[in-house]
Amino acid sequence: MRPDARAGRRHRGRCGLMSGLRCDVLTTNSAALDAIDRLFGSAINETLFHHPRFLSYHGADKFPDAQWRHYLFSWNGSPVAFLPGAVTNGGDPTFHSPLGSSHGGLVHEALSYAKLDECLNLWWEDIKGLGCTRAEIVLAPAPYWEEAAYSEAIEFKLNQLGFVLRQPELCLIVPIEADPDFPRHLVRASAWRNAKQALTRGVTVRHSAQFTADLERFYPILADNRKRFGATPTHSCTELLRIHDLAPEGMHLFLATADADALAGILAFQATPSVLNAFYPADSPRGRDLRAMDLLLVELYRWALEHSIRWVDLGPSSFRLMLNMTLTRFKESHGGQTFLRRRYVWNRSNEDRR
Repeated sequence: MRPDARAGRRHRGRCGLMSGLRCDVLTTNSAALDAIDRLFGSAINETLFHHPRFLSYHGADKFPDAQWRHYLFSWNGSPVAFLPGAVTNGGDPTFHSPLGSSHGGLVHEALSYAKLDECLNLWWEDIKGLGCTRAEIVLAPAPYWEEAAYSEAIEFKLNQLGFVLRQPELCLIVPIEADPDFPRHLVRASAWRNAKQALTRGVTVRHSAQFTADLERFYPILADNRKRFGATPTHSCTELLRIHDLAPEGMHLFLATADADALAGILAFQATPSVLNAFYPADSPRGRDLRAMDLLLVELYRWALEHSIRWVDLGPSSFRLMLNMTLTRFKESHGGQTFLRRRYVWNRSNEDRR
């Protein structure tokens, strides 16, 4: 389906080698969804978090000073790349990719460097023309790519444009591979003992088949857990239900119970066919006493292997460059390997280069 011409300003590719490239600027999360779906079916680095259908869970009042601005690139009429983002105007005009999500940057098929270069040049010309004085691009860690197609071409181009790597986040991601000692080989002795202890104390773990009812049991645990650290969940319960309505196959809830009481849970996003993002782990005081989280992770790994998941992302253990060492050690004890979620920043004043 050809993107709706009303969705935004249309750019034509330059003459010459890239004369078949077109860029459509989409200013809503509901434009060109068929074309974007087709691209995501053949791209090598797409995630759930990039898709405008996912981004549409945000209410109209969530970002009052922002305007969605997505870039859909087509080559000879076929979609080949997509860059989600938004421009905020609460001060200096800034382009964000993502806004209200975990990962941004260019989603693309296995393109030549010349085509990637031309796509990003068209985007760059547009945001400079808008008067943006700052831009931020957050790239997903390496395991989110199709392994055989992993490329750092985008990072090279961002460096050419004057972006610098600023305050990356350290993520702990677990490789899920068949092993004679699976999943014991993933976790340290202390974590394995805790998981076995939870079992002997009557804790059981299940993958939810009744998402709405189980989320209503889990969310108070999540809210109380975050309150301990002076925080609130990124999403309200209503927003999570909205995301589930938009992408029902993209969310999984694992619940630990004992004596019919909910003790702990992990709400995970199916970020890609091979990556499960364990976005919300949380336990109650009783769940901590019974070591429910250790058992939850072990059982989540079993489920992941059964469903051909290649990686389980336990999420960042840092806020920008402020590392939570206790959290890092816990995730390492459950098989987490360190990867960067890279944040590239461009500032017209060049302050970020100092």
